[in-house]
Amino acid sequence: MNKILKGTIAGAAGITLLLGGASTFALWNDSASASGGTIVAGDLAVASGSTAPTWSINGGTPQADLTGFVAVPGDVITYTKVMSITAKGDALRANLTVDPASIKPVSSKAPADVALANYLTANAVLTATGAGISTGSAPYTITPGESGVAQDVTVSVTITFPKSTTPGFENNTQAGSVNLEALAVTLNQI
Repeated sequence: MNKILKGTIAGAAGITLLLGGASTFALWNDSASASGGTIVAGDLAVASGSTAPTWSINGGTPQADLTGFVAVPGDVITYTKVMSITAKGDALRANLTVDPASIKPVSSKAPADVALANYLTANAVLTATGAGISTGSAPYTITPGESGVAQDVTVSVTITFPKSTTPGFENNTQAGSVNLEALAVTLNQI
């Protein structure tokens, strides 16, 4: 018994020493400041210019709005607006496109409205001209480079009401209405 008692006392003493020393256990650490620099975030924005947009129908004289216009298959409607584009960022690239969600049926519950909106959305084409904008056809890529781009660009959205060679193909759009008051372009980083 004497050996068991001595072993128990020695074990208890060892545990006590370990527990008592736990509060003094520490990891070394240190810190130093590093000289760095300032990071400045870029900018990407498109905004409506101060001049009013114009609409032209089948290449006719530009007008302020579409009041009284009733479209038929084969019509081509062109919206033209000066927009301000700002793009700054060393490696920034962005696409300028027409927002398809901005060509809306007047009523999402009216089949003719929805069909007309779908036809027009599928046939809406954006064109844009200005420095820093890719040439050719949409989508247009904005590449500002180190100096950035901050300028007005002329944006046109041409919406064609398709005319099929199949008789009656567009019948589901008859008496449909589409709201183009919120026609919009988007500028998205790529």
